[in-house]
Order: sequence, then C-alpha cells, then structure tokens
Amino acid sequence: MTYWSVNFIFLGISAVVLLVAVLVRRPRGLFWGSLVASFVLLGVLTAIFDNLMIAAGIMTYTEHNISGVQIGLAPLEDFAYPFAGVVLLPALWLLLGGARQERGAREERRAGDGRGARDGRGARGARTPEAEERGVRAE
Repeated sequence: MTYWSVNFIFLGISAVVLLVAVLVRRPRGLFWGSLVASFVLLGVLTAIFDNLMIAAGIMTYTEHNISGVQIGLAPLEDFAYPFAGVVLLPALWLLLGGARQERGAREERRAGDGRGARDGRGARGARTPEAEERGVRAE
C-alpha cells in the first residue's frame, strides 16, 4: 500500500465532511479565505519541518511507497495530512455549531457595548455617578 492510498482515505473523509458542512451551514467568503491562508501557512511549516526531520534522519521513506515527487527532501504525500486537517477541522467546527455560537457572541458584544442596546448603558458608554449627575455619558 502506498502513502497516497492511505492519504486518499483521509482526504476523502475530509472532503465529504466539508461538503456536508458547506451544504448545511453555507459559509461566507471569509471561511474560504481562512482555509486557503491556513493551508498556505501549514504547507510552508510542513515543508520546513519535514525537510529538517528527514535531513536529521528522524523520518525515512521507502522508495516504492512514495510517488517520487518531492519538495526538498519531503515527499508530496506528506502535504496531504495538513491539507486534511485544514479541511476537516473547520468543517467539523461548522457542523458542531461554531458559526451559530460566534454569531450569538457577536450579538451579545454588540448589545453590551451600546450599539445594540437602546438605553445606552452598555460596557462602553456606561454612566458613572458623576456623569449621571451632569447627564453625560462616560467614554
């Protein structure tokens, strides 16, 4: 069994979970931008640290199990794991209610800072006793 055979299992599961999450939650553009940025960052870190570990002899690969395509010393197959993580974890977050919880927290913050509250007594704009006497909001 090659590394790609194993990777396809993880990548397939990740893709299915992401597809379900997208169909159920319909994320906005920021979600997709975050996925791309995360993968670029993890890809760079994977390239750096995999190459260091292979150069130090911590990891080795048998030639008949890898594709032969490499980024430095690291086989291309190694980049499937961070990709699967970048896809799977945010998809699970969406499915488990992360977007709904974030939206609720955002609404609570708005209400707490006076933008959502009509009486103007949120965290910012709260009246101090001195300001109360003068009828002025403290900033």
